[in-house]
Amino acid sequence: MKSLKKLLRIFLFFALAVPAYAQELKLEVKELAPQVWVHTSFGVFGGQTFPSNGLIVATVDGVLLIDTAWGEEQTEQLLNWVQENLQQPVKMCLVTHAHDDRMGGIAVLQQQQIPVLSSALTAELAPGKNLGMPDPRLAVGKKQKMGGQQFEAYFPGAGHSPDNLVVYLPKQQILFGGCLVKDVTATNLGNLADADLQSWPQAIRQLQQRYPKTKTVVPGHGPCSNTSALDHTLELLQQHTKK
Repeated sequence: MKSLKKLLRIFLFFALAVPAYAQELKLEVKELAPQVWVHTSFGVFGGQTFPSNGLIVATVDGVLLIDTAWGEEQTEQLLNWVQENLQQPVKMCLVTHAHDDRMGGIAVLQQQQIPVLSSALTAELAPGKNLGMPDPRLAVGKKQKMGGQQFEAYFPGAGHSPDNLVVYLPKQQILFGGCLVKDVTATNLGNLADADLQSWPQAIRQLQQRYPKTKTVVPGHGPCSNTSALDHTLELLQQHTKK
């Protein structure tokens, strides 16, 4: 009996000692438009949980992913969701820059022989950040098509990072701004470790000019909205400059 009580005390000690960030983080998926979903995964810093967005695009030839989930475990959850709900193979993943919230699950995809494409600069930067090696042959700035779905990966200039790409879906008028674009509820610019604050405003203006028909903007973190997210990002940049 004493040994049983001792075991229970040990169990309770470790149960209470497990920090919140050690608990399982579960991917969330929400429909954004016909055949397009936002996948949201999570990372924990300083005891706080932060969401990170990517896209799932279904086509007649298979699924296109925009960014992996945040880490390998949640990327496995992402692939399981696609298999269970769409019952289609993932044909390709585009990663928008060399940070772990964009491509932290690259190994999971590559183990399943799923091509992971990026810009040449992202492929150059990723190994130095222990993020593996994506295929650098992504046709940046050119309209492409997969299974009838048009898309364009575009580099508007440095901002959040030197290599931040966006992806535009003309049929749905969706702009995936990634971490270059802040959500409308954001109160600051977030992680500035690799930021180019001088070029960032012009990169946002470039998006406004190139994609004037945009109806939905998907930021790297936080809720989706309309093009007001672009205006809000410019406002945050102005506020930061005045500090």
